[in-house]
Amino acid sequence: MNFQGVFLILSLATGFLGAAVSGQEPAVLALDAEPHHHLALKNDYVKVYQVEVAPHDAVKLHRHDTDAISLSLSESLVTVHFPGKPDVQQKLTTGQIRLQARGYVHSTSVDGDTPFRNVTVELLKPQTGERNGCGQVMAAQPLHCEGPHGTVGLGKPQFETEQTYVGILQLKPLERVMIGEPGRATLIVAVDAGAKHSGKNGVAEALRSGDFVWLDNGKPGEAFLNDSATEVRLVCFGLARADGPSSSRK
Repeated sequence: MNFQGVFLILSLATGFLGAAVSGQEPAVLALDAEPHHHLALKNDYVKVYQVEVAPHDAVKLHRHDTDAISLSLSESLVTVHFPGKPDVQQKLTTGQIRLQARGYVHSTSVDGDTPFRNVTVELLKPQTGERNGCGQVMAAQPLHCEGPHGTVGLGKPQFETEQTYVGILQLKPLERVMIGEPGRATLIVAVDAGAKHSGKNGVAEALRSGDFVWLDNGKPGEAFLNDSATEVRLVCFGLARADGPSSSRK
């Protein structure tokens, strides 16, 4: 075999090996660089992303640099890929809340014929003392539904840290509630359409599924009305008070 032939074989072998190695995993993106995550709000407390992925499309491989809460807005069949670990198929339900902890790296493929929708809330302040409330937000961790919790008025506790409370309010038809208080920042995300809130200048604004309301820590609470004939769920985030931690649980 002449020199040119040997060189060609070595070049092809090296190229195939490099492609195989580089093809093992795509580059890991930061969350705000993942194209399906659309940043809708950023402040000192949170980044709020609205996410929609078409059937048979996929969220690209990305990492979470802070703890994040994922709120599912659809009934979706997905496969979650973790580098170096077996893939896991999951059936997500509307209103399901999950913790995506700091350092979490994954991609998500939408397997079914239903678009995948969620709201992802990055918690920008360091979180300590994480525990489940009445919901399985952290997989394989015990529930703590009974006993004292850090916040009243933000619904049934789903997840708590020393800095953040996540609860869910279930409003019956025509039920009206006040949400929020001065000194605490609050984020309200609508799981279901049908609620209205007082909005700017007291003018009622309707909320669709996935819409949210931000109440800064110097702002009084707002009224929310279920203006529909069916139950409406609101997921409420109570964030650290200006004078200390959000949670006062014991």
